[in-house]
Amino acid sequence: MRRMIEQTAKVLREMAGGFESLGDSVGRYPARPADGSGPRRAVYTAEFLTDPAEIVEALLDAGAVASNQILSMFPGPVANSTELAEEVARTGYVRSRGVAVRSIYAESFFRSPNGTKHLRELAELGVEIRLLGSVPFRLIVSDTVTIMSGPRQEGASSLAVLRPEFLARAARQALEYWWIGATPLEDLVRDLSDGPTPRERAILRLMLAGVRDEAIARDMGVSIRTFRRNLATLMGKLGAENRFQAGVKASAKGWL
Repeated sequence: MRRMIEQTAKVLREMAGGFESLGDSVGRYPARPADGSGPRRAVYTAEFLTDPAEIVEALLDAGAVASNQILSMFPGPVANSTELAEEVARTGYVRSRGVAVRSIYAESFFRSPNGTKHLRELAELGVEIRLLGSVPFRLIVSDTVTIMSGPRQEGASSLAVLRPEFLARAARQALEYWWIGATPLEDLVRDLSDGPTPRERAILRLMLAGVRDEAIARDMGVSIRTFRRNLATLMGKLGAENRFQAGVKASAKGWL
């Protein structure tokens, strides 16, 4: 763990040094050639975008130039349905070209109905998804292009598009370290599906408090037969043969 923390800190220091060098270079070049000709990207080492149309164009461009893999992470909050649909469409295009996509999302996505639906749609496209309790900022690395979220200005989003290759390498390393510590989406889905329902949690609490079956059934407003059927399902989930085992295993799973 200590080695991993030290390695992560080293990568972040390299990224910080790269940003300082990039910051020193910003402003040395005109926004356009003197005669007004030529592409803007040829003279920019970095772009700071606030216009929604330009942001969409930059995201499409990042997908178009990817030849092998895109790594990304998203802090939330969950975007509106239109933006989520646009992301699915962009990802579908990238995946259709055989480009691998790995993404880290904040766990808040998994707790939101729209966010959960979005993650499932991406997973169906073949995106590898992991979740972290907290994601510090938006980051996308596509070949030599690095895209980071900028500060929100008057409620509007902004993106910084950075093209130096050394920054992309450092950002990719940082994402790999965050990826190691994130939880695979399929593990969270499995834990959720295998976990107790609110009724089963209530049964556990009352049962371990020593309340008799008849009293629990009466308290829950069900017949004793229905209660014992629910109890059998709960014991099966826990893999317990008796109530003592059920208590021990429920505690170990964090169900209590």
